[in-house]
Amino acid sequence: MEIRVAAIRGIDRLIDDLGGDAAGLLAQFGVSPGDLDSDHGLLPTVTAGRILRRAAKNLERPDLGLRLAAYQDMSMLGPLALAVGNCDTVGEGLDCASRFLFVHNQGIRLTRTDDPERYAGVGAVEYRMVHPDIPYEPQTIDAGLGLLHRNLITMSGGYDLLGVYLPHPPLTDESVYAEFFGAPVRFNAGRALLRVPTKLFAQPMSTPVNPELRRMVVEYLETHYTDPRDSLTTTVRSAVGRALGTVPARIDLVAEWLHMHPRTLQRRLAQEGTSFQAILDDVRKNAAHRLLTGTDMPFSQVASLVELAGQAALTRAARRWFGRTPTQVRRDARCGPPSPGVVRS
Repeated sequence: MEIRVAAIRGIDRLIDDLGGDAAGLLAQFGVSPGDLDSDHGLLPTVTAGRILRRAAKNLERPDLGLRLAAYQDMSMLGPLALAVGNCDTVGEGLDCASRFLFVHNQGIRLTRTDDPERYAGVGAVEYRMVHPDIPYEPQTIDAGLGLLHRNLITMSGGYDLLGVYLPHPPLTDESVYAEFFGAPVRFNAGRALLRVPTKLFAQPMSTPVNPELRRMVVEYLETHYTDPRDSLTTTVRSAVGRALGTVPARIDLVAEWLHMHPRTLQRRLAQEGTSFQAILDDVRKNAAHRLLTGTDMPFSQVASLVELAGQAALTRAARRWFGRTPTQVRRDARCGPPSPGVVRS
């Protein structure tokens, strides 16, 4: 299991500011301070936890995880930060983060959930380690939940944190946690979460949002990344989406990418109730709809990008998919409701 090396961005400055040797400590784990500036570099999840644990011990700073959270902001999430920050409400931003957090860290899940204390008007945001092979590291939980709290402040412009649950004992004096979070902290709670008013989820983002930028980033994330929890069908959809318009979206090519024989791929898709051709057709359908309704691209170019043999083939496919011609689909999108059965970001 891997995470983006950006997850520990700021650890070098923090170590140096506390009187340590960041370059020397990171080198013990094969990491250089320059690596932390990358939005794409990967690091084993276990290694990130070990770096925090070693630094906390060497510096005799048991609150290192909280201190690291104070050095970070949402930008460490790379393109995901653009998608989250341009959602309309805090709740939608959290849902977007939950959907794509695997891009940043495959071992963490972020979910909105019920208040464990069952108070009316109160909910919770849970930060959960999900992989049984990753050793539990309290410093990592402190840093992750601390950053979640700071990001919620950024997203909302300030919110009422009602309480904090941590699954481990305090690593330092409890007053340090209370000061950082500004709310009561319950230790050894078995879960890592923030208790918040449910009205927070409907609160508009504190900064202006750009829906078109959000759509573009979500489309990029959908096309270029596959959640390791996903079914083979979803994996193949993602692969076909990447291929479409760039290289031929053929089953032998996709099977090669997935390191399996084409017959094996087709058999496993059949077990999931679909086929490669059905997936290809659906991806073409949604790509065509997006290009017809979201651009002024000539129909011949749309046909080429969805791998159809010219404008006449696009017209036949559009009638089958949408019951209308490409011209009608484009016209109706500008003055009426979207076509039924079309998946949109």
